[in-house]
Amino acid sequence: MKFIQPTSIPENIRSPIRVVGIDLGTTNSTVAEIIWRPGQAEPPIARCLEVEQPTDTGPYTHVLVPSVVAIRGSQTWVGEGAKRLRADPKLRRNKDIFYETKNDIGSRRTYHLAPEGFQSAAQIGAKILAFLKTEVEAADALPIARTVITVPASFQLSQRNDTLLAAKLAGLTLQPGDLLDEPVAAFLDYLMSNHDSLLPELDQPKNLLVFDFGGGTCDVAIFRVRFFEGHLEVAPISVSRYHRLGGGDIDSVIVHEELIPQLLEQNNIDPKKIEFDERKRHLEPALLSIAEALKIGLCTELLRLEQFNRHPSSDKDLIVKTLSGAWPCPCPGYPSLKIHSPQLSAKRFAELLKPFLDRDLLYTRETEYYLTCSIFAPLQDALDRAEINREQISLCLMVGGSSLIPQVVESIKMFLPRARILTYADQLSAQVAVARGAAYHALSVALFGRGLVLPVASDTVSIRVASGLLELVPRGALLPFPGPNQFSERLELVVPASSVIDSVPLRVELVSGEDQRPLFTAIWDISGPVNRGDPLSLKFQMDTNQCLRLELSLRDQPNKSPFLCQIENPLTLVADRNEIRERIEEREELLRVGKVPRNEIPDNLVDLSEDYFELGHIDKSIDYLKQALRIKGRPDAAILNLLGIRYGYKRDWEQEERMYREASQASPSWATPLFNLALSQFHRANIDAAEKTICEALTIEQDPPYLVLYALILRKQGKIDEAESIIKEAIVQFGPIRALSDWELDWLLTAAKTVSNQALLDSISEEKRRRRRVGDLQGAEQGGLLPEIAPKLQRL
Repeated sequence: MKFIQPTSIPENIRSPIRVVGIDLGTTNSTVAEIIWRPGQAEPPIARCLEVEQPTDTGPYTHVLVPSVVAIRGSQTWVGEGAKRLRADPKLRRNKDIFYETKNDIGSRRTYHLAPEGFQSAAQIGAKILAFLKTEVEAADALPIARTVITVPASFQLSQRNDTLLAAKLAGLTLQPGDLLDEPVAAFLDYLMSNHDSLLPELDQPKNLLVFDFGGGTCDVAIFRVRFFEGHLEVAPISVSRYHRLGGGDIDSVIVHEELIPQLLEQNNIDPKKIEFDERKRHLEPALLSIAEALKIGLCTELLRLEQFNRHPSSDKDLIVKTLSGAWPCPCPGYPSLKIHSPQLSAKRFAELLKPFLDRDLLYTRETEYYLTCSIFAPLQDALDRAEINREQISLCLMVGGSSLIPQVVESIKMFLPRARILTYADQLSAQVAVARGAAYHALSVALFGRGLVLPVASDTVSIRVASGLLELVPRGALLPFPGPNQFSERLELVVPASSVIDSVPLRVELVSGEDQRPLFTAIWDISGPVNRGDPLSLKFQMDTNQCLRLELSLRDQPNKSPFLCQIENPLTLVADRNEIRERIEEREELLRVGKVPRNEIPDNLVDLSEDYFELGHIDKSIDYLKQALRIKGRPDAAILNLLGIRYGYKRDWEQEERMYREASQASPSWATPLFNLALSQFHRANIDAAEKTICEALTIEQDPPYLVLYALILRKQGKIDEAESIIKEAIVQFGPIRALSDWELDWLLTAAKTVSNQALLDSISEEKRRRRRVGDLQGAEQGGLLPEIAPKLQRL
């Protein structure tokens, strides 16, 4: 077969065939179709449908449909009309308006304030898919032979199942294999348009990196690709998905670092008067579209200069994008607030982009308002997981609207010195490539019964046995393996030990490749009585989504507590989720759906505050503490003390002191808030105030750390002898070192340094080393016995 040329179409195709590919995106969604008619001389061309989208000011038609759903009055808006309603302060996110919900698909999160039919990411996705389906049906009466929907390569089974659910709710009929990974779809589209120049390179396996930097996500996928006998063999190696890194994050930075300052300056408003709620829930939605328009306009101008051989760096200071007019930004207390002629210069844009293009600091930095993370974090992460270096990448396909930001393109070219960079000529082509690739895949399935892409296992999958390894899935095996809806069975394994009463712990350990990279480990407790040598049955399959299902049972007693497991993407190394984020999402969901008893809500809000504080979200942490106080309905010293700490991190000294004083009044016998206040005053060189405050604390509690702080204050006042006497008294009061908390140990260390007590310093250092060793100790050693191969089979 010659890559879907007219001469390759089966002769039994006598009726027109219409197929559809849908990119259900985080920021925008697109639908593409191909209509193939018998006798057609030209190769098939995927065409994106122009979708009419109602708005307040009349119909808006475009191939990109914003993945936004809004409810206003009795009307449901989808697409551009819904996107424009983000600035409406009457609409509340996840209640009346929904966007970027793809990031929630497959999770337990619900939108409990929303009406029925809008309470999950799958249901919101269904609204978007149904909207696209209506357009497809109106565009042509020809029935659809096949529909393919794309998903991120990193999507796990729950996320893929939710996508299938969204399609079902939208009335779309999908068949097995109708979910296609987005990077594969994008490469298919590029290959269809450039096959004459690209196919000769693929006669041998090549490492392909797909860099998909869209509005809501940054997906990096690495594949081993080869074009063989008319099909594209694709072996996924690694995927790194940063679902909170996208062009939308750049927009948020522009909003909070550039537009809000412009807004406040124009209206003579003190920045300290605008708190978290006003900034995040009112000003940000009103300004996001402005930020996006400024960004796109500026990038378009920079690209135009490059095309005319005018290097933009020399003119960067002079390039400014301005949106004329006054733009409403109402928020509580300022109902008539407007920003006038917002602007963004190329110089300022380059400054804001720096954390997104950092080659050294490859970690996520979050505030409660926005996220910044280098694009090289997912790039390097994917390379590390694939265990290859950047010089081994042969091809790099740039996909997604944000991938065409000039500074991004240049940075990727420098990062991948040996790769051929594959780019689209314009932003729109880069944004619709995934939908078009899905349509080509759908046509191949409709015509030939299989797609252009043949997924293969990128490496072996083996189970570890007492004598070595037993291969289950060979490298390069076509997926599904061993075949559609089939299980392979291995009968060589036997139980490694006997037990009459107790169970036998069998270790089920899967590895891949020659380096035996760990994939999965679990213990199967085989209940007694069981004898060494009892035969086992091992059944397994790997489907086209690289989901490995494994069943282990006693061959003669198959129903006796069999071991069942499902391993998603064992060979595709996917970036892990953040544990703190997962904990936050779980707690917030329980609160949203009312599963937390009212008397426990304040404690849960305080826990959330602590988690957000750990992430560096100070204002969000403060907001949750205020909610906890409001629900309690009375002063709570512990919460007020935490608020003092938070305001201290914000350097809002007035609020910090107010909270500590309120905490002290709420619990007069508790000296901690006064100690914290004295410490803050000491660090700010407000020594006299610090002395007064610590003396107040000492009248309540003669705690050793309090005495150390008092001594430090006295030293600053020049009272050296008095300070040394107090520190020596404090050292005695600390007591045995091993009984001290880490906090107390640090204060003892400060005391020892102050009086140069070397023996005490050595004891503290040894104790710290001991605690590190204890902390580094691993949990219980990996237990269980490996299965054995039947003796007769071993001899063979």
